[in-house]
This record gives sequence, C-alpha cells and structure tokens, in this order.
Amino acid sequence: MTTQATTFNEVEMMAWAGAVNKGVANAVAGLSDMVGEAITATALKSGQIPLKDIVNLLGGPEALTVGVYLGFEGSATGRIVLAYHPKTAFGLIDMLMGEPPGSTQSLGDMEKSALREMGNLMGAFFLNSVADANGLTLCPTPPEVIIGEAREIASAALSQVEPGVEEGLIVDATFGTHDQQINGTFLVMPSPDLVRVLRERWNTQ
Repeated sequence: MTTQATTFNEVEMMAWAGAVNKGVANAVAGLSDMVGEAITATALKSGQIPLKDIVNLLGGPEALTVGVYLGFEGSATGRIVLAYHPKTAFGLIDMLMGEPPGSTQSLGDMEKSALREMGNLMGAFFLNSVADANGLTLCPTPPEVIIGEAREIASAALSQVEPGVEEGLIVDATFGTHDQQINGTFLVMPSPDLVRVLRERWNTQ
C-alpha cells in the first residue's frame, strides 16, 4: 500500500468534512436523546493527521487519557476512537448519568458502561450518516473503554489498523448543554478500502 491510498486530497477532504459535519450533528442529536437534555455542538474542526502523531495529539506519551474505541465493518472497515482527558471524561459521565458536575471521580464498571453506551450511540449515528450519504453499509462493533497513558491508548487504537494506513481522519469537537461543555477528539482510522469506496462514490457524483 502507498500513503496516497489512505490519504484524501483537498477536494476529497471537503467532501469528507461535509459528511463529518452531518455525522457529528446526528451523533450529538442522538446523545441529546440519550441524556434527555438539549446538547449542541459549538465547535467542530476536521482534518487529517499522520498516525505517528496521535500520541502528541493526546498530550504526549505519558498524558493520562480515557479512550472509547470501536471498529466498524460492512462496505469497508476501520476504527473510531473517542479520546478525552480524564476530568473531561468524568464530566461527560456526569452528563450521561444526570449527576451534578464533579460527581464522578473514577472509572468503575457503571461509569465504563455509560461511556460504552455513549460510544456505541455516537459511533452508530456517525457511521449511519456517512453510510447513507454515500450509499454504503457501515456497522459499529462493540466499544471498549480504557484509561491509561496516551501511548497505551494509541497502541490499542492502532493495533488493528491495516498495514499501509499512515493517515487518520480527525475531528476536534466541543459539545455540551447550556452549563457544561465537553471537548473531545474523534479519530477515524480508515482502511484503504474505506478511502477507496468513498473516493469511488465522490468521483461518480
């Protein structure tokens, strides 16, 4: 595989950004239904990043990070990772569980279950948007939650990435309620097949 096989050009990135905007909007709408409170996305930035730079993106090799990651399959395969600073993840759990801010101080089974449910919902809504817009079938696999140093999160996320994939598609998103904002990194690591099928769809539209 060559690097170009898994890299979008400028025009393709514009198409991808459009799909991302809709996908994240739908994912946040699904999250609103989940928590029973209006949640809006207040900032959104998408782009590409070399996979070797993921650790630095997460704050450096030793930065403590909470990762929610899941695979997807169907018309193509890949991985999705939601990464948060622990305090941010705790705030997200408070939001998910309807607790006052500052209630969550650690990750137990219940807290991890809430993050898995959130990851499954947001992943499914995001993938459905991308799939529907491009005539594809993309289905999420069960999510996993880990907390550890950024290098551990990155290693786990990259463990099933296919050889030849050197770029990831990243979304920095800030969302929340009127009194609580959550900032997280949404990273999509595509297989060469996903880039190929998307490129084929865009070139025929």
